[in-house]
Amino acid sequence: MSELGSLLNSLSLASSLGAVVVSLIYHFSPRQEFYIVLRRLSHLHFWLLCGAVVILLSLLLRPDFSNVYVAENVNTTLPLFYRFTALWAGQAGSMLWWNFLLAFFSILALIQIEKKEARLIPYMTMILMGTSFFFSALTNFSETSDPFRQISQNGLPYNPGNGRGLNPLLQHWAMVIHPPILYFGYVSFAIPYAIAMATLMVGRTDIPWTKLVRRYSLFSWFFLGTGMLLGGKWAYEELGWGGYWAWDPVENASLMPWLSATAFVHSIIVQERRGMLKVWNMVLISLSFILTIFGTFLTRSGVVSSVHSFANSDLGPFFLSYIAFAVLFSSILIIKNLHLLRSERTFESWLSREVGFLFNNMVLMIALFAVFWGTLYPTLSEAFSGKRVSVTAQWFNDWMVPLGLIVLFLTGAGPLLSWRSTSAKTLRKNFRIPLLVFLIILVLFWSYWAFEGKDIELKHVYASLSFSLAGFVAAGIFEEWIRASLNRSQYTGEPLPFAFISLLFQNKRRYLGYMTHLALAILYVGFAGQAFGKEKRLELYPGEAEYFAGYLIWLEEVQNINVGQAGGIHYATQLARLSFYHKNHLVGQDTTEIRRYPMLSLATFRYSDPPQTTSEPAIISRPHEDIYAQLGGQAENGRYILQLWINPLVFWVWFGFGFFVLSTLLLLLPVGEKGEVSLWGRKMVLRALPRSI
Repeated sequence: MSELGSLLNSLSLASSLGAVVVSLIYHFSPRQEFYIVLRRLSHLHFWLLCGAVVILLSLLLRPDFSNVYVAENVNTTLPLFYRFTALWAGQAGSMLWWNFLLAFFSILALIQIEKKEARLIPYMTMILMGTSFFFSALTNFSETSDPFRQISQNGLPYNPGNGRGLNPLLQHWAMVIHPPILYFGYVSFAIPYAIAMATLMVGRTDIPWTKLVRRYSLFSWFFLGTGMLLGGKWAYEELGWGGYWAWDPVENASLMPWLSATAFVHSIIVQERRGMLKVWNMVLISLSFILTIFGTFLTRSGVVSSVHSFANSDLGPFFLSYIAFAVLFSSILIIKNLHLLRSERTFESWLSREVGFLFNNMVLMIALFAVFWGTLYPTLSEAFSGKRVSVTAQWFNDWMVPLGLIVLFLTGAGPLLSWRSTSAKTLRKNFRIPLLVFLIILVLFWSYWAFEGKDIELKHVYASLSFSLAGFVAAGIFEEWIRASLNRSQYTGEPLPFAFISLLFQNKRRYLGYMTHLALAILYVGFAGQAFGKEKRLELYPGEAEYFAGYLIWLEEVQNINVGQAGGIHYATQLARLSFYHKNHLVGQDTTEIRRYPMLSLATFRYSDPPQTTSEPAIISRPHEDIYAQLGGQAENGRYILQLWINPLVFWVWFGFGFFVLSTLLLLLPVGEKGEVSLWGRKMVLRALPRSI
């Protein structure tokens, strides 16, 4: 089966190369038979990769320990569910999965775009199959990325044993869905990039490429954001350090393309509405795609140290070469077609929505550069000076918190501005209530802080601005929703709730888009809670208790347990049972653990490697704050160490996450696009209203 999988993988390399070659031939000799051949080659490429993925999955489910990838990521005690997720848990499997998803999205996009703009298909095929050829080459020629390499071929003693098993850190529900969701975001951005570059290669200005990329870019943006937040949830529940975002290099690798994609999905509106920022949008879409490749490079090259990254590999030079080629290719196409990308209009006023979008883009790009520089600085410093200088999380916070507050302000202010120019009357009308809410929250916060007599730090200033700006954003959104719903209800005679629902789905891009802005405001409220967090180390014997931040923490007992499954001991754990009281009332009970997993050596097939240690925190989640506790072993005096955190408002991070998912899914799903929507069994026809309404 490994040999068959290797054969299919090799044929996928040939089919992708063939599709690229035929696309080039078609460019110079556009004959129908060449068009048919390149279509068939792209479909064949997808089915070959599909077969390779199915074979690797079957090897994992058996499991077949003669395969190196299977032996490294599966053992006989691993539940079937996690054997399936092992498909993308290791480097070789994840690279095959990446390539399969690219082929899958490519086929879907080519079928859809062919119905609208068939002249783009040969050039899209060239770009997409060229990218897939690169990944097929990696899985065929790189030893660390070949998912079908067999142990006997590596000169190692063949002995099935029980397998090494899936990394214990990955045996968590969030990590089951987090990698594929993040891959969806990474991989799918190749589609809007291919559409944009194909448009430039055709050299026609009458192709509405912005409409073609709209849903694809929003799809990628959604999955990148969802994947990042899911990763934060995993880090919070699995790593035991008390937080959900640490400015880890691999976290930053997914944040960077999300920032550029955020800029693109907003500035593309300006091009569609006003015919402006055409060059800028081409740059953004190219940058977003290149950053997805760069993020994949960071994860798999070993150039950065991260709990999320794979082991060191030989992929770095190949990725850097491809990134350089993509930068050169995109730059040549954009420069060559500058005459086709001239803006149709100019900015008429600094107080206009298009200028607001431009400022938003500028701030996002500054934030992107800050993340890029902070992520690569340790590696660059080591390369040039021989010393690795680390960049702390505080450095990122010093830059990103102020920039984030500016983005939050622009999120609320942008929709309140008019296109072309905003009159003084409109400015007063639209900003009156949001600014009033902003000032009320700010005054209430500082009044409470002064009344409590607490010391003021810079982080508290930032937190107060976060709360106030979140109120500013929410007030503007609700005022806009209410005003538009009342106008619609008065014009159509619909009941107000139905008018509101009709409004959302009649103009999804505007009024449902406001929901994503509201989700961002909720997330900022949750983020601001970190400014009020508390931390303490306790040392207790079982049966002892101690007060911390108004809570009584009682260490009930500590147990050392060997947790076994069919096939032997799965892991050893030191488990502490905790109870948390507030004003003599039980708030909650939970356990925290230190788990030690025996690690199999593939060289000897014995458990000779040091055991891998993982943390399992105790978390009591409440709407206003979380109590977070992690067992830290024993001190020299025999007491058990407990690390305690009080994390305010974390609940609102996850609530904002859920609201982000809901709002973006409603934007993506074809709901209400055919002119009607059903609500509680009542079907409503969505009537287009005059622009004044």
